[in-house]
Formats: sequence, C-alpha cells, structure tokens
Amino acid sequence: MADALTKSQSEIDRVLFDATEQQRTFDTNYGDAIYTLRRKIVHEVSVATAAGLVLGGLVGAIVGMRRR
Repeated sequence: MADALTKSQSEIDRVLFDATEQQRTFDTNYGDAIYTLRRKIVHEVSVATAAGLVLGGLVGAIVGMRRR
C-alpha cells in the first residue's frame, strides 16, 4: 500500500490534472490564434498600403495632367 496517495496528495494530483486538462483545452481552441491574428493584420495592412499607393498614383497623375 505504499503506492496509495494520502488525501492531500490526491487533492494535489486532481488539481494538477485539472490544470493540465484546461491547458490542453486552451491550446486546442486558441493555440494558433496569435499566428492567425498576426497573419490577418499583415494582410490587411498590405492591402491598405497597396490601395493607398494606387490611389495616390492616380491622383498624382490626374493633378499632373491638369497642370500641363
């Protein structure tokens, strides 16, 4: 019976098991959330930058044509 856990040891074991299970659940649900969020932000910034450059070029071309 040396392998039997005392009451306090079994409580600690249960708490550690619950914490491990919560961490696994969190990792399963949100493990790649930071990577996905960063990728979306980079994509949105890239699209906004490209649109700004295109619009800026068009406005510059129109203003340049009017000054001739």
